[in-house]
Amino acid sequence: MFINGYTDFSLTKTGVLSNAYIGITFSLDRDVGELFPYINKEIPSSRFHDAPEYIQFLLDKKLCSLYPREVIAAPFTDPDQAREFPARIIEFLNDLHGRKGQLETDHRKYKPLSVIDIFKLLPGTNCRQCGFQTCTAFAASLSRNMTTPSKCPYFSTPISSNSVYPIYDREGNLTSTVTIEGERPNAETAESPTDDHRDPVETDLTPREVEVLELVATGATNTEISKQLFISPHTVKSHIIHIFNKLGVNDRTQAAVMAVKKKII
Repeated sequence: MFINGYTDFSLTKTGVLSNAYIGITFSLDRDVGELFPYINKEIPSSRFHDAPEYIQFLLDKKLCSLYPREVIAAPFTDPDQAREFPARIIEFLNDLHGRKGQLETDHRKYKPLSVIDIFKLLPGTNCRQCGFQTCTAFAASLSRNMTTPSKCPYFSTPISSNSVYPIYDREGNLTSTVTIEGERPNAETAESPTDDHRDPVETDLTPREVEVLELVATGATNTEISKQLFISPHTVKSHIIHIFNKLGVNDRTQAAVMAVKKKII
């Protein structure tokens, strides 16, 4: 057997009354990272993540987040069903391992949409025509695949059939692109966002705080920022608090969006 058992099983109940559901976590008795590329190929809807490396997929209609030695799965409505699921995961992984010689692999990593990149595609006017209160809220929802680009009448026209959207600078020059899967171009409502009149705004951020803010905008965690800038996690946290205070924001997404609005990054 590739996997013989598991330890550290726990149940977590979330929600109230009839909306309550159960999530589970447990540890496997060996590293299963070698199976991630096989799962990525076998289950088309899976998402192979990097930093940290793990894979998400649906098994028996349960969302599983599989790390090299840990599993998180949900939702369950029955505790007994939840307690039986580790055996189902182990059965699935052992079967996959036994068939490795006949299976193909897919090593491509899932690249989630960046809220900051999506925001660059939007007019920044908070017109609410998309149904959201702000462009930031729309960008955050789109990054989680909870809405589609066609909801915004000012979204630019994709430059390929794979929904590759262009990002322009203030002079109308193409600077980068954002790829959004799962939707075809909407030529009737799309317009080119070349009319961007936002001017740079001076801030009192220090050069180091700007470096931290640039990494925050890419979605980097405090630990990742610490490693890249060779500073302690405590120092990173301190910089982020100062950044929030100076920009007048409350979270990382707002800080990233404000950085674009003020032309800091």
